[in-house]
Amino acid sequence: MSTVYLDAVLEPSRSLSRRGFNRVMMIFGGLSLFSSVVFLTLGAWPVVGFLGLEVLAVWLVFNWSFRSQTARTYVRVTADAVDVRKVDGWGRERRARVSAFFARVEFDRNASGPNALRLATSARAYYIGEYLTPRERESFARRLTQAISDARRERHHQADD
Repeated sequence: MSTVYLDAVLEPSRSLSRRGFNRVMMIFGGLSLFSSVVFLTLGAWPVVGFLGLEVLAVWLVFNWSFRSQTARTYVRVTADAVDVRKVDGWGRERRARVSAFFARVEFDRNASGPNALRLATSARAYYIGEYLTPRERESFARRLTQAISDARRERHHQADD
């Protein structure tokens, strides 16, 4: 079993907890209920259904957001390989295995979004860190580069022995 130089889990940041979500929905639902009563008393009863649909739409969007926040990217660097495993919010998994000897980290400070940080070989590039902030992405790029360098050094020393 070779040494693990990096074993990282990258995950999206959470802007709202479940408890906060429940509070927001209670406030939003309460305002919608109050508005519904006002519209009912004014005789504009069809508006009530649209307010209910609005609350349902907000609830569905937040639930979709919470599911997507369960996505994870696992990166492990050993002397033999760099393993990347991505799991999306619905449990679908994609894996990539790159020889540590041929792996390189490509980081573009000027790019934004998912293509700013890549684990590359001569044939393919794998995007990683798509939900990290630019500062976190840069820091992770340095850590990953150092881990790959350390893994190559160990492999080189093993070859000398």
